[in-house]
Amino acid sequence: MQIPHQIIYQIRYISCWLKSDQEADQAFRVRLNSLLGGASAIIPLGRARSGIFLLVKQVVTETRRNVIMSPYTIPDVVNMVKFGGGQPVFVDFRPNSTNVDFGHLRSLIDKRTACVLVTHYHVPQAETNAIADFCRSRGVKFFDDCAISLGASIEGRPIGTVSEASVFSFSGFKILNFFWGGAIVMPPGEIATAIEAEVEAWPRLRFWQYRFQAKKILTYSFVTSRFVFPLFFTLRRSMIESSEIVDVLPLSRIETASLDDTITSRPALAALAEWSRKFSDVADILNHRRSIAAVYDRYFRQISVSAETPEECRAAAGFVNYPIIVGRNSRDKIYRALLANNYDVALSLYPNVHEMEKFTDIPGRTTNVSELVRSIITLPTHTRVTPAYAERLSQFLLALIPRH
Repeated sequence: MQIPHQIIYQIRYISCWLKSDQEADQAFRVRLNSLLGGASAIIPLGRARSGIFLLVKQVVTETRRNVIMSPYTIPDVVNMVKFGGGQPVFVDFRPNSTNVDFGHLRSLIDKRTACVLVTHYHVPQAETNAIADFCRSRGVKFFDDCAISLGASIEGRPIGTVSEASVFSFSGFKILNFFWGGAIVMPPGEIATAIEAEVEAWPRLRFWQYRFQAKKILTYSFVTSRFVFPLFFTLRRSMIESSEIVDVLPLSRIETASLDDTITSRPALAALAEWSRKFSDVADILNHRRSIAAVYDRYFRQISVSAETPEECRAAAGFVNYPIIVGRNSRDKIYRALLANNYDVALSLYPNVHEMEKFTDIPGRTTNVSELVRSIITLPTHTRVTPAYAERLSQFLLALIPRH
């Protein structure tokens, strides 16, 4: 049985446009706020990445422009920081981890720093509260990118309520998904009011503006469907076997060159309605991910990425996937062996954007991130992965890893 390493949860491509109404916006805000504890301002966005642009734009000044951020992300997050008037500064991770190197972060914060933007991955940032406290003591705003972390929590508080503002993504591969979209979540206040006023003036995305993204998502859904994927996987495996594995993506393929009309937009009412109907799925999907992660833990806990994360933090993690360290020298061989035996796994979820064209001159240190992206295999946790499949995959993979 072949299972794709990533799936798209069901989207109603047509009926959502017919069944949505003017109440969809408020209904979505109420439901997301309820999931996060009920005390936040919710600002829906046509494109999630515009949340980074809006937040940076609000906090930079002539003397404070630096935005300390993770380089383990999509390139457009860096672009949004620049569009907002910020100067990106990259902070490194701990070795073999997606947890921020707190010592390095502290050394980067100075009188030029406007804000710190941390990103939560398969597990939340282990020192989130310590980072928040340090930023507060230095008069620096603290934001977090929660694009793949909906439903996780930190010390009993839902992710999205720990920092001074959070950005969520609800595009194709997320639990709450549509073609594009997201939201800013933050406490009510001056910044929230200013951002809400700006976004309220933006037009809603129209059906035709989603068409290219919808085509991509529909195509991916088709080729990863239960009946088509075995054929597609054979083709994908053949292509990978005959090509070189690339760790630095060509920037030209994925860069946003300007703040186009889709960035400065509100979501269509159809998107809001589609997200709202899926809130009841969040808990079930999270529980499933955690149960699959528990299977992998029995085999790979000590070599999992961010292995130093405390158990109580891991227990409340979102586990969008389960990355493990196999080593730079072994990774390609192990990856190809898994594919050859019908296990569709992934490499690194993101590149180190610091290595990419146009971003190499950004200040900061990213040595550990560079090593990470070349050393990991990422295992799937989505709802088509059964515990039995996770066991078989783990047993086969265990035999491939040297000296484990």
